Amino acid sequence: MALIKLLILDDDDEYSFNLCNYLTHNYSDTLLVNYCSNAYKIEEWIKKVDPDIVLICEKYYNQVYNYFNKNLIVLTSGTNNVGLSNVSSIYKYKDANQIAGDIINSFTKVGNIITQTKEKTTKTVAVYSASGNVGKTSVALGISTICSYSGLSVFYLNLEQFQSTSIFFSSNIEYSISDIIYYAKERDKNLISKISTMSCKDTTSNIHYFKEANNAFEINELLPQDIKIIIDTIKECGQYDLIVIDMDSQLNENTIRIFEMADEILYIFTDEEICLHKTKIFMDSINILSDLSDQNTFFAHKIQYVANKVSKQALLTQTYYNKVSLCNIPYDTNFLSSRSIIKSIGGPELINNALKEIAKRYLT
Repeated sequence: MALIKLLILDDDDEYSFNLCNYLTHNYSDTLLVNYCSNAYKIEEWIKKVDPDIVLICEKYYNQVYNYFNKNLIVLTSGTNNVGLSNVSSIYKYKDANQIAGDIINSFTKVGNIITQTKEKTTKTVAVYSASGNVGKTSVALGISTICSYSGLSVFYLNLEQFQSTSIFFSSNIEYSISDIIYYAKERDKNLISKISTMSCKDTTSNIHYFKEANNAFEINELLPQDIKIIIDTIKECGQYDLIVIDMDSQLNENTIRIFEMADEILYIFTDEEICLHKTKIFMDSINILSDLSDQNTFFAHKIQYVANKVSKQALLTQTYYNKVSLCNIPYDTNFLSSRSIIKSIGGPELINNALKEIAKRYLT
């Protein structure tokens, strides 16, 4: 549902068309965009569109100002125009996502509130392990990729302190999850529009995500209520079928809050002795929490155990853990956790098939 009526008035017809097309394609939930490059029809278009914001080139500014001045933003080419030095402006040749962000921020900073109608029922899957180096991120991204290629709209939310998002995705957008954390803590009423503006979309897999934090310590600033606001707001966008949360290995209040909000929890483990030991401690801790508080019984039954890097000779197949695992992901010595996860939908065929078995739970 388009909520902000935007009119682009620029004397460069090709630029206007391309910007209008990009914003319409990528921000149709927030922006209703029209453009005009004919100076003789500007007044006609303004009356027709009745815009909330007019994005205008310097050449047409004085012509338009006389009959529309409530929210004019100059598309500047970088040349110095002394007469317009105090007018709100956007550099027209910067990234179109940043232009969209500036437009939406201009609309909301004067008190306008954006609300959206929820269009989809969103499932939330948390991917967790008490141990490191178990392939948690590879599983989270593999599932995200398979679901995205299957037609779901997927948001990959990395909440690890030390994030590896930039290894798998690349984006030149200036915003990151650091900005989302800030606005969530400020309880910004327009967080829903900022999430649409400040998130990225991978061109290969179509997965949506936030760029990793500017500073690893910023993730530690998140409180359980901040996490709830961020997840709830992503759901309220109404754009996503599935949210896959790549979690940190700590077991704390933030972890419990995510567990409570998730529809399903995938616990990843390997057959290494240290990992099995930590997994046993985790299981015991969850059982203790469930006994102490009825609240925690709401997520204990959501946990599905996934054995990763399983070889034919693995002792894992003869242990208790094999009996409780949802799926065994085979070990492949030639597979490295890299961007190939995105390009090949999960890696080698055996691994890919195992991930598909998990992903199909979310495709119905």
